[in-house]
Amino acid sequence: MTRRLIGFVLILVSILILPYWIYIPVLFVGIVLFPFFWEGIILAFFINIIHNVGTSFSVSLISPLTLAVLVALIVLLPIRESLRSYV
Repeated sequence: MTRRLIGFVLILVSILILPYWIYIPVLFVGIVLFPFFWEGIILAFFINIIHNVGTSFSVSLISPLTLAVLVALIVLLPIRESLRSYV
């Protein structure tokens, strides 16, 4: 449980201070390493709020990154049992 919390905090800090070509792969690595990392959807939504490049003020809930994180989590659900997690 502490590894998951440390991973969440590291991903959150990377979102806040690192460029996007670093924090997006870090987010997907967290999704693969931690089982049922549903916090990834919240973090992707947080990325959309912080780094919104759209012209409108309203934030859409379904950004491409949030959708990609959701798809990655759903795809990993059936194969999670065959993957071994050493974290």
